[in-house]
Amino acid sequence: MRKTSGLATLMRLAACAVVGLGLATPAVAQFGGLKKKLRAAAGSEAAAEGQKAADGPDASATPAAPATDVGGGRDGGSVVLTADVVDHLVAGLKAGKAARLAARKEDSPYGRYLQASAAYDTAKATCQEAQRTFPNRMVANQKLSDKYSALVDKMVAAQTKGDAKMVQAYSDSAMAMQDPSCVVKQPTQPDGYYEAQRAADTRAEQEAVKASGLSAAEYAMALERAEGILRGGPPADVSASETSAVSARASELKPLLGVYDAPPARAMKPAPSAPAATPAPAAAPAVPAGASAMSACMAQNIQSHQKEIEALGQRAQAVQKAGNTAAMMAIADTMQQIQMAGCTGAR
Repeated sequence: MRKTSGLATLMRLAACAVVGLGLATPAVAQFGGLKKKLRAAAGSEAAAEGQKAADGPDASATPAAPATDVGGGRDGGSVVLTADVVDHLVAGLKAGKAARLAARKEDSPYGRYLQASAAYDTAKATCQEAQRTFPNRMVANQKLSDKYSALVDKMVAAQTKGDAKMVQAYSDSAMAMQDPSCVVKQPTQPDGYYEAQRAADTRAEQEAVKASGLSAAEYAMALERAEGILRGGPPADVSASETSAVSARASELKPLLGVYDAPPARAMKPAPSAPAATPAPAAAPAVPAGASAMSACMAQNIQSHQKEIEALGQRAQAVQKAGNTAAMMAIADTMQQIQMAGCTGAR
């Protein structure tokens, strides 16, 4: 009887709704929509009546909400980080990382720029090491030194004429003599780079959610809770079992989330104990004979090539005003080579 009474009430309300909406909606559409609503309402009411009958007339407790497939609340609840949920999260994070790496390798302005930037960083480190050893290589190889000095002279001459194109050409040739990696140029960031980066991040996030098997809300909750645990600032409601589930996969989760442990602090050495007696001051060490000979050799070179060194100094001032760092470096290397010429055997 309760079910019949409920349906009758719904039918009366529906009739009133038809009259109220009659002026704005065609009758056929109104009636079709109302039939669907009535069937849904009847089904919900019948389900509620069946639940009450099963509980009995004295049941007073409200039934608990059904658990979700992943142990969390899809309807506003909090995701529980069980071992299964952590598995889903790891799968999603790996998929997101793979999508980001794929975007970096794409033949697109965004992908090509990132590939060129990585190549430049590698070349820069190689070039710096080559530049560190180049003066010694010039001293040991007279032909290399002469060729390099000739290029520097041509570069300075082109700079004096204001021929920027030839200055760059001679500069590249001189840098290539130090190492081919020194010629690699830093790429220019393309237009729309940040928009492309955001688009790549969005695609990666979508792939991560899809691979995780969680909803977008569940994935975000799981990510937040897991990261909080790994960073030492978990939400207040995180349980010991959740901490354990995340900690068990910490070796995989930390690199995926960008969480890195701080290096261990170095142990402080104990302060040396005070000596029982103040030792007698040691005699000052004598200057090694080789070092004295080296200094004398360099001084002799400076005196013998004073005009050349002064001319190079004037050139250095000119390229410094022009802001040509490569030329400055080349001239400085040439001056050093002149000063040290033939002095290596004095040691």
